[in-house]
Amino acid sequence: MEIVRELLSCAWQQICQQLNYIREHEENDQTMQRELDFLRSQEKDISAKLNAGNLRHGKRPREEVTNWLKNLEEIESDVNSLGSGDAQFWLNYYSRLKRSKNTVQILHRVRDLQARGNSFTQSEDIFIDSLPETSSSLPATTLHGTSAERKKEEILKCFMDPEIGKIGVYGMGGVGKTTIMRQIYNQLKEMEDDFDIVMWVTVSSVSQLAKLQGTIAEQLGCPLSSDETRRAMELYAALRRRRNFVIILDDIWDGVSLQTVGIPEDGNGSKIVWTTRSKAVCHSMDCNREIEVGGLTPEEAWSLFKEKVGGEDIISPEIKPIAKQVARECRGLPLALITVGRALRKENQLPVWRNALQELKTSSIDQIKDMAKYVFGSLKFSYDRLSSDRIRACFLYCALFPEDHQILVYKLIEYWMAEGLIDEEGSIQTEKDKGHAYLKELKDACMIESINNDKYVRMHDLIRDLAINITREQFMVKAGLQLKESPKEEEWVESLQRVSLMGNDIEAFKGQPNCPRLSTLLLNNNYIYGKRSTLSDTFFKHMHNLKVP
Repeated sequence: MEIVRELLSCAWQQICQQLNYIREHEENDQTMQRELDFLRSQEKDISAKLNAGNLRHGKRPREEVTNWLKNLEEIESDVNSLGSGDAQFWLNYYSRLKRSKNTVQILHRVRDLQARGNSFTQSEDIFIDSLPETSSSLPATTLHGTSAERKKEEILKCFMDPEIGKIGVYGMGGVGKTTIMRQIYNQLKEMEDDFDIVMWVTVSSVSQLAKLQGTIAEQLGCPLSSDETRRAMELYAALRRRRNFVIILDDIWDGVSLQTVGIPEDGNGSKIVWTTRSKAVCHSMDCNREIEVGGLTPEEAWSLFKEKVGGEDIISPEIKPIAKQVARECRGLPLALITVGRALRKENQLPVWRNALQELKTSSIDQIKDMAKYVFGSLKFSYDRLSSDRIRACFLYCALFPEDHQILVYKLIEYWMAEGLIDEEGSIQTEKDKGHAYLKELKDACMIESINNDKYVRMHDLIRDLAINITREQFMVKAGLQLKESPKEEEWVESLQRVSLMGNDIEAFKGQPNCPRLSTLLLNNNYIYGKRSTLSDTFFKHMHNLKVP
């Protein structure tokens, strides 16, 4: 009889407990949600500490902390699987009972996790140690094409040559100099047996000597005094204490006196490398090896462009010929290929592709996303850094010639002289010599390239596009576009200073354009059916300032 009473008592307790689950389901759910919110707050605090420790000191979390975060994710998943519990749902008592029991079980897990989380939030002992040294590597994109890989290997060989201490890497903006050097930096960071310390300094944002010295000293862990001369001596001594070192100075615009900074130049296996857009900077810093970084080959450019637009599979047979032309218009410049490719990513409308090609051909990039910001913005830095307004004016003049045109050097200098862009007192030869000096600065700045034994020069297409955009209000450039007719009279606005219609198929130049400020008018190489173009008697009537007809 006693056993029967005990069995009945146990059964009654079980029934009461089940009834409590059903009766208290709402209270259990509210308590669980309240405790879970507190647990989420703990997770935010712990994650913030983990992020700060990782970013500032390269620390990694203890396995116990990692497991705690995983347990929280599991609880969140289980809570989501409980369901919403609508009105229809609560009519089902069995489901009501089941959900309430699961809620209580989760609540116990939440409170257990809270207790463990308290120890983490109140203690700094949540890290195991620092990450490996490789965590100080720079983020670097993949090199595109074998030509960039070959250039990287050429630079790396200089690091192994004891006779080479200073290396200058130069090329036009957006060509990939920094990308190559970031890869080399990361590779050198792994070569602890070869170099004591490898440093990266971005010079373009460090315009003052004190800031440059401070950036280097910070990486050396070397305190510096406020006196400029003593700072150089302290840096020199700190670097001398190293067995050997590598300093990479990225994006130098003007020559830097290493002696003034406090960087030793006298060997012991150390290397000083810089990237620049100016070959003249390499000369001024007495580098042992100058390495020019050029653009991609047509095959490499097409491969990179396909990757950025989303792969060849998304380029339809109808679009493919236009896509190849778009890629060619970027003329092997990685920055342009990436920017244009991303702007056209997964685009399958033929009119959009045709418009992009037309924009590139006519140097108008308003509809190509980020082209002005990233590509022209980068190239314009080089233009702005030219030494004088006269040099900039001479550079802009080169845009009057057709795309890919080989410009005769002597003819170009004669045009500059006729325009008064070379203001040099003395003989004609003196002016010509000054013109050659201007050209050298443009070539050294990678704004124009020399070809055919320096008898000709040529502009990169995107550099030319930049110049045309800068001069849009003063220049009308329609050279080499196979035009059949002369521009309409309304296009010949009064503000025009220079016009180039050379290399077209215009049969006759008619009307009387009202361009009183026009000083250069290039109409040469216009033939139709083998005959030269004709000009109306009134065509030059309002061109009173013409100097280069």
